[in-house]
Amino acid sequence: MIRHWASVESDLAREYHLDAQRLARLSTRRFLVLLGGLPAESAFARLWQATPRTVTDPSEIARLTGVPLDH
Repeated sequence: MIRHWASVESDLAREYHLDAQRLARLSTRRFLVLLGGLPAESAFARLWQATPRTVTDPSEIARLTGVPLDH
């Protein structure tokens, strides 16, 4: 998502009229709800679908999320 932040920000501005200040005040839950509600033709949705990735290796998941593996 960070990689495509410009698209996220522009889509949220276009669809929900959120400027950067209002966007910064959103709760994580609200942000994810609005992001998930973007139409399939939004820039972010198109970019997200064009870069699919499945991660199943526990070590890689830990590295990507920053959550250490329980040993």
